Amino acid sequence: MDYAEASPFLRHYLAKTRAIPTPVLLQPTTELDFEALKHKARIKPGQRIIGMVARLAAEKGVEYLVEAMPEILQQFPTARVLHVGQYQDVMGEEDYASRLHPLIQALGERWTFLGILPPAELAAFYRLCELTVLPSTNSTESFGIVQVESMSCGTPVVASDLPGVRQPVKMTGMGCVVPPANASALAQAINQVLADPERYQGDVHAVIQRFSPRRIAEEYEALFTELMPPFPPRS
Repeated sequence: MDYAEASPFLRHYLAKTRAIPTPVLLQPTTELDFEALKHKARIKPGQRIIGMVARLAAEKGVEYLVEAMPEILQQFPTARVLHVGQYQDVMGEEDYASRLHPLIQALGERWTFLGILPPAELAAFYRLCELTVLPSTNSTESFGIVQVESMSCGTPVVASDLPGVRQPVKMTGMGCVVPPANASALAQAINQVLADPERYQGDVHAVIQRFSPRRIAEEYEALFTELMPPFPPRS
């Protein structure tokens, strides 16, 4: 509804608008999955892991996390980004990737691309991170499912303060929202979460229940029932 209220089109039809969240369900993960991913990502003791799940595309705001890293490293020298998602040959993003390549390369082992992970590894990834980041600059990105996936694993999120995108954090209290396209604000929020992670833990069980497929299906069923005309009485 936050996205609808800010939409130049939808805000004229709010009386006809009903907001139903997307269902989110992660594949269960085991300790073996978790330890295997730690080995794959070459995690060392004491590293502060920041996660990002997005393709390497301009609208995802990857460059702002790259630009935020020096400020983050000043406060947390062992901080490290694990980036999940397509990062090679992303259609239409070749120039963007070329521009970011030397900046990411300069971070060395502080930035690791893991590519696209299978479902069990993705759930293990969220558990491995201390927080995840969604620095999107796309005003049409109305939610950000990866935020709920992260929160379902107990991992808080720093997200852009965009209509819709900011809602998972506001609904759960599990993280911070920051102005989009602002590397310094992003760095400060990440440092804040890393410095006091318990403050952003939230109620993981409530998150899982709120976005469960069963709960969302029931909301759709209730809406369809409400919209159906009454059946005529039998003769």
